[in-house]
Amino acid sequence: MIKIKIFNPTKDRNEPTFRPFYFVKDMLEDYSIEITNSDDYDFLFIGMSDFLDKSMTLKDSIDWGLENIQKYTEDGDYFLFDGSDSTSLMGAYEVFENSSATYLFKNQLLSREEYKIPTSFNKWFFGSGSDLDLFYDIPEDMWNRLKLSGYNLGYLLPQYRDFQPISKNKNIDVCAIYQANHPYNEDHGARNDLYYTNHRKGAWDILDSKFDSRKDKLPYQEYINTLYNSKIAISPFGMGELCFRDFECMQFGTIVIKPSMEKINTIPNIYLDNDTYLSVKYDWSNLNEVVDYALSNFNELNDRINEAIRQKFITEYDYGKLCKYWYDLFSNLNSIKVDEE
Repeated sequence: MIKIKIFNPTKDRNEPTFRPFYFVKDMLEDYSIEITNSDDYDFLFIGMSDFLDKSMTLKDSIDWGLENIQKYTEDGDYFLFDGSDSTSLMGAYEVFENSSATYLFKNQLLSREEYKIPTSFNKWFFGSGSDLDLFYDIPEDMWNRLKLSGYNLGYLLPQYRDFQPISKNKNIDVCAIYQANHPYNEDHGARNDLYYTNHRKGAWDILDSKFDSRKDKLPYQEYINTLYNSKIAISPFGMGELCFRDFECMQFGTIVIKPSMEKINTIPNIYLDNDTYLSVKYDWSNLNEVVDYALSNFNELNDRINEAIRQKFITEYDYGKLCKYWYDLFSNLNSIKVDEE
């Protein structure tokens, strides 16, 4: 039995980072993995709230992170988990490469080549030209120690599995209800809210007025009713690529239009263009064209796409698959031997 201790599991961003492990805690024991609170463990899992602080300068955050993890990791193997919303490695990779951590886990990653391109806050979708453009030329041995966690946003809220009937009588063209103007915000002393706002407000600015669209914020239940009665919904990127709205649309049977996810490597991955969602360019330049296509072919797409994303979700967001993913990961570590299933 492999014993895991999760350090500070309820602290700030650590809670959603490690939440899926607690959903499958009992099931993991069938895969020879035990989550323990004792100091008798094989591996320590350390979340981002204990080695990454975006309120500091990047250098200070790295120094603080390295100093902090050294307090807890003198006597055993440990994994680092960057549970941030995006593929960015900002601040986490620097700690990882200067530590003795076995792996750094992310919910989603780009290709190794993509990380060589300088981008704002190491977020490819923010472009470049910020006060904190970052890139990472990652050696192959280090790249092999960057791992996917095996889960992402879709695991965090069980209600996504409560699929509602797919309405064939929707009377709204487009649901574009989301926060567009982000309040002032900084990461490591550099302002990042403008990139968020430019992208999300950009869809509103481009969306043709000929479409019957909803944009104004509503109380939650009114928003859900609007989403349910909309033929399509726009789900922009935010501070990361995946969005809770993607899964809300799936739950309530509304076709998702969002920027292309083809660069994103994540497990599970339910994003198949023109199968489970409709992709647009990040700058929204073809948004109206895709909306026109969706509305013109709504009767066919409504059932096909909504059913496809639900089936993909059921197949991929499987708790047994998540347990097997971690069983296989431990099985491939040379330093340990796990029991056979």
